Amino acid sequence: MSAAATNLHFHGLSLPPLCHQDETLRTLVLPGDPPFEYRLRIAAEQPPGLYWYHPHVHGFSEQHLLGGASGAIVVEGLERIVPELRDLPERVLIVRDEWMPDAPPLPTGPPRPTKQLSINYVPVLYPGYLPARLEMRAGARELWRVLNASADTYLYLYVEFAGKRQLVGLVARDGAPLALGLAAAQARAPAPARVRESTLVVMPPGARAEFIVRAPDSTTSGSLMTAYANRGADEAPPARPGTPAAQPPDSDPTRPLATIDVSPTAAPPPPSMVPVQAVASAHRTPLGAVRAVRSRILYFSEAQTAGGGTDYFITEEGRTPAVFDPSREHPDITVRQGDVEDWRIENRSREVHTFHIHQLHYLVVARSLQPVTEPDLLDTVNVPAWPGQGGYPSVTLRMDFRDRRIVGVFPYHCHIAQHLDGGMMGTVRVLPARSVPTSRR
Repeated sequence: MSAAATNLHFHGLSLPPLCHQDETLRTLVLPGDPPFEYRLRIAAEQPPGLYWYHPHVHGFSEQHLLGGASGAIVVEGLERIVPELRDLPERVLIVRDEWMPDAPPLPTGPPRPTKQLSINYVPVLYPGYLPARLEMRAGARELWRVLNASADTYLYLYVEFAGKRQLVGLVARDGAPLALGLAAAQARAPAPARVRESTLVVMPPGARAEFIVRAPDSTTSGSLMTAYANRGADEAPPARPGTPAAQPPDSDPTRPLATIDVSPTAAPPPPSMVPVQAVASAHRTPLGAVRAVRSRILYFSEAQTAGGGTDYFITEEGRTPAVFDPSREHPDITVRQGDVEDWRIENRSREVHTFHIHQLHYLVVARSLQPVTEPDLLDTVNVPAWPGQGGYPSVTLRMDFRDRRIVGVFPYHCHIAQHLDGGMMGTVRVLPARSVPTSRR
């Protein structure tokens, strides 16, 4: 594995973990190699929504993502599940991060962020934060599909007009419509909600969100913003202008991403041009109504190295923490296709982590041991930092290994790429389902 090697992970899609499809542990394309072809078949039952792809070479994921190597994939058909979206114009907005220049913070001016940001490759650079620009027609409603393709940066997105935060209508997260997740979490609910209103959309690295934005009826301007985010355990208020040293070192200040110009004559973006026909979907018992066959505890932890660096671990309870070794032959966890398990993911470190697993979505059924009924099927979830005392923050996830396409070996890891490259990754092997013997006559 080297910085010159590449491959692709198709984040969130239910694809086989096989060579030429979505295998990242052994697939390495080097300069001078013949062209490498990926052959993908999107399953009929794949939830419609926003997905993405990026290189996944262990040890170099952060470098590749910070360099901009990522892109979006839209699986069409969301309007079939959320009729409110029919005929709405849509935008795909990709937020990426990149290294900050190696220079001291300014003595005056805005707080210095950990990383620079761009939106659709338009850089929004410190300290001026000159934002990108987009236009909306007055009174119009649009579907915004937003991807956080950052290596390490959390987004706390909000839309404001005239200095006031607006309600947006969230319809999907991580490629899964809320209506599907709500049906899974509340299998007996007679009419699951399709749109959830909110003024803040929290997106860890790798997450996606799709929401409806409505422009004011009059000519005005507004902003797409990301709010203050601290990725450590020691929360602190945002620094006042002129006092950047008061801000924790592992945090990001409030800053704009795009200016929204509203006018009666603005040309709307085009609606989806991909026709979608109704297809038969595989019928499974909703995930929230399935009893887990077993439970596991996994935990995030860290250790300082002799050279002043940090090793990052994700470990199943009862085993010794070890950084991920790409040459290791045996997987960390073995399950059977068809199983559903509950995994409790604890954070025993003083900074936040995000849990991502390839090939599947999961359902959050508890937070810090308190049962919840959450409507969202996710593939990337935030696990808060441990404050240094008391119980460890955790999420309990109902893991869905029922898809027949995902038999094989694939990784799970923190999707903060710095932590992933530092060893915070493991692998799971999904064995074929046991065959059922047929009765003899």
